Amino acid sequence: MPVLHAPVAPSTRRSDLEQLQGVWASVAGPREARFLIAGNRFSFEFVGGEIYIGTFTLGRDGQMDMHVQEGPLDHKGLVAPCLHELQGGVLRWCTGRIGTDRRPESFPNVDDERKLSFVFRRASRRK
Repeated sequence: MPVLHAPVAPSTRRSDLEQLQGVWASVAGPREARFLIAGNRFSFEFVGGEIYIGTFTLGRDGQMDMHVQEGPLDHKGLVAPCLHELQGGVLRWCTGRIGTDRRPESFPNVDDERKLSFVFRRASRRK
């Protein structure tokens, strides 16, 4: 008699990298911003201002290192040590001082003008 095995349920938890993919629009933060993630590439735009383009790597515990390839000259070629957190379609993101290894230890208040911290939601698709 053949041995029957229970079907193995596929993992329902998608990786952070998979969940990050797409276009995000800020809903809280010091300025209006858009964040586009495609694979391990990013584009970060301060609406009406600077645009940063590059690649990123994800670490453990919400760590994200953003490698700036294009953007303001004083930031080009530097790494921004960031934190991110995904929860229910909401992305919290903040960065430490670009070009240093000083990553924020926690998420500052989005109203703290001394820190760069945002809350994003997925941007709705235009019809």
